[in-house]
Amino acid sequence: MAKNMKLQAFPEEITEDGLKIYGETSFENQMAVLSLGSDSTLFNAGTGTNFIYEIVLPEGKSLDCDEFNRVTYPMTGRIGVRLKKLRDEYDATFAFRKVQSDCLHQNLLAIDGHLPLLLAELLLIKSEMGFNDIKRCTEELTKRNPLGFDTSTHGNIYEYKIKRFLQDCAQGMTPEKPWLGIYDATGGQIIVKEDGDIVCYHIYELNRFREFLFNSTKFEGASTSEDAENPGHPRSDARKKFFYGWVYEEDGKYYIKINLQVRSK
Repeated sequence: MAKNMKLQAFPEEITEDGLKIYGETSFENQMAVLSLGSDSTLFNAGTGTNFIYEIVLPEGKSLDCDEFNRVTYPMTGRIGVRLKKLRDEYDATFAFRKVQSDCLHQNLLAIDGHLPLLLAELLLIKSEMGFNDIKRCTEELTKRNPLGFDTSTHGNIYEYKIKRFLQDCAQGMTPEKPWLGIYDATGGQIIVKEDGDIVCYHIYELNRFREFLFNSTKFEGASTSEDAENPGHPRSDARKKFFYGWVYEEDGKYYIKINLQVRSK
């Protein structure tokens, strides 16, 4: 992302083919330039962006992790298949335990105290239901209503929280740097779309900016780096060591990790 591009002034509003600017003319603003082509990443994957779930089995049931991973490795949509198999054949439930990066966990809490849990729920929805559009996943999250909100009066509360996350990602929040809401740009955001269209949002137009991000982004699955010869274990020559997506045992409990990454559609 190219940052701190100076624009001398803004017309109050211009709408032309490929250019929409919302802002004021009375002062110079610092803008951040965000490219949102099809390969653009809004929130980068990393080892620390894994969300860790405990696989809770009924009393008396156990799991052979190596065998389970071996049988399910060749299947398309491997993580979703594993989650479904665990639910259907083992009567498992999934309990979110933590974000792998303590820094990212704290950053998410700084944005919204419910955000780690809500993103964990969205990643399960994405993996199990087979769609990755953030808006569609959030609609399903609202139907499930894991926090028990009164959606008759606050029907879009989950949408609001996810939009806050997307906004802070676009304006400087990263997984491994403490985040306290100090934006890279104080004037607004210039969006360069895949087709070359430019949309400029002044900082006062946050609702439009958030809506744009909400409608333009999806969850992406980074490489799991699972060893094809030994499923359920990391590949020794992996270039990107994200290491997630398989079932493993630790201290007598079973876990699975799902990685968080957000891209433009």
